[in-house]
Amino acid sequence: MTLSESIHGAILTLIELGILLGSLGVVSLANVVHSAFLLGLVFTRISLSYLVLNADSLAAAQLLVYVGAINVLIVSAVTVTDEPTSSNSPTNWSIGYFITLGACTGLFSLSTIMIYSTRWSIINESKILFKKTSENDDVQGLGYTLLTNFLVPFELLSILLLVALVGAITLARNEEVTTMNERSVSSSRNTSLFF
Repeated sequence: MTLSESIHGAILTLIELGILLGSLGVVSLANVVHSAFLLGLVFTRISLSYLVLNADSLAAAQLLVYVGAINVLIVSAVTVTDEPTSSNSPTNWSIGYFITLGACTGLFSLSTIMIYSTRWSIINESKILFKKTSENDDVQGLGYTLLTNFLVPFELLSILLLVALVGAITLARNEEVTTMNERSVSSSRNTSLFF
């Protein structure tokens, strides 16, 4: 698939914006089922970004592994173990949220600085070595291509997936604690009526 540079950049920007907005939705929605379905859309957009970057096998693996297996597992686990709560439940902002926000902002800033300060000419020189060793197209050639041409997007997207999964798990745990607290309060009220 060959696209002009401006069309390619516009499509990639739209996909990345969708990944970013979807990830924010995953960690900010109070309903865990909606959050899990939005995570599936984020995984699908990540596979689309691989497709635009001409990494067809990675796009297929992303769809099969993350959308087809992991997200279905998450949705099944959430629907079986916990009932969805209303989306207007209050969020308690504590100091831990601000510490986490600062740590994530610092890691993002560090990653951005490292990407812009890297001398990418060294990576471009490695293409000469790849041309010498790519006489046979096999798993070794695929691994070399993945670790040279697609290393930065692959790692950034894997970090984004990890953050989305941790956010979904955090939301699920917070709702479980809230539900358990509400049950204990209601059970203590019910027992006090009999005494």
